[in-house]
Amino acid sequence: MKKLAGAAMLSAGDILGKLIGFLILPYLTSKMGVSEYGLLTLYLSFIQILIILISFSGQGLLPVKYIQENENASLIFRHDNINLAVFSSVFILLVFVFFKFFLSINIPFYDAFFIVSASLVQGINVINLSHLRISQTYKLASIGQFSLSVLNVLFTIVLFSFLDGTAEYRLMAVTLSFLLVQLFYSCSIFSKLNVDFSKRRTSKRQSYKEIMLYGISLWPHHGSYWIKSTVDRFFIAHYMSVAVVGVYGLALQLSSILMLFFSVISQAFQPFIYRYLNEKDFLSVKRIQYIYVCFVLFCALVYYIVTPYAFPYLFSHKFNKAVLYFNYLLPGTAFMCIYYIYTHVLFFYKRNKIISTITASSMLVHLIGIFCVILIHISVEMFCVVYTASSAFACIATAYVCSKNIKAMRRSVNDS
Repeated sequence: MKKLAGAAMLSAGDILGKLIGFLILPYLTSKMGVSEYGLLTLYLSFIQILIILISFSGQGLLPVKYIQENENASLIFRHDNINLAVFSSVFILLVFVFFKFFLSINIPFYDAFFIVSASLVQGINVINLSHLRISQTYKLASIGQFSLSVLNVLFTIVLFSFLDGTAEYRLMAVTLSFLLVQLFYSCSIFSKLNVDFSKRRTSKRQSYKEIMLYGISLWPHHGSYWIKSTVDRFFIAHYMSVAVVGVYGLALQLSSILMLFFSVISQAFQPFIYRYLNEKDFLSVKRIQYIYVCFVLFCALVYYIVTPYAFPYLFSHKFNKAVLYFNYLLPGTAFMCIYYIYTHVLFFYKRNKIISTITASSMLVHLIGIFCVILIHISVEMFCVVYTASSAFACIATAYVCSKNIKAMRRSVNDS
């Protein structure tokens, strides 16, 4: 019961922290303006993929080390993963300097430095959290994650008030807040754990190789998701303007609030779905899915109605078009929320390849849609429609495969 309460505390701290991040949106948009906020949106898109490249998704392999070997092996893995992340960050910066020198890239060096720095500290945070979760160090982890969001907001307000409301200073605030929390984890937890490096089962070189091979094997999956979720921003910046990206980025942020809420609810339903599937109680699984889908549709409808009325009180009139884009994006977000509840069945039956195939196919639908928009008529509304269409494809395909799997299992139970 204590473990469950601890896990709930960490989840609550994480959600509360993310909500604080959303609450600062009106402040960010008012201080930065549409063009600078658009630039920040593009920089954050780079950070999303750099976190994956820098950390090599080590947070997925670390718990395996903890369970299959022991805590000492997990801590050694964490140490190697962080070292590799630091080395990768330095390498990426050197590559940037090389290309900037020969190709005259428009991104200033200071911006590039903070993009990579923010990616590094966020990557380290993901690695540290992975160990804290598997070792059930919930209390300090939840304090750290909540403090992270508070510090993020405080640093942003201080830097914007005394210096300037730019993307560079926003990234500086993100970097400083994540760095301080990692130092807190290091001083309060990891420095007190005795790591015996003499008990290594593999050499450092082999460990680095293992981490890199694991991370590289997941690049197609993560790359597909990144392309689907961010590539349209770069097309909008190229064919339209960075200012338009800023308005579009705000619409994306607003629609993603629904995703934040239902990702937590979906995870809460997961153990019940697994238990019912294990007991061959397929009717209860269908009932949970039906209730969840109805709740998603109801909340999406309420959110759709309320947002246009609340928007003028929260954001500058320069961002007014974000409401229009939000209206196009919200159905796509609702489809993605529904998609998650059906993936639980596929994960239970270990249909990981099917999920990867659907993700890749959804990305392909998205890219085809984008190229059609470029060839026929370029508009932000059409990019939003493409996002909704590819999300609908992923949702419907997953629901169909889920239904087929349940029917197949039901037949096998009846035959036996």
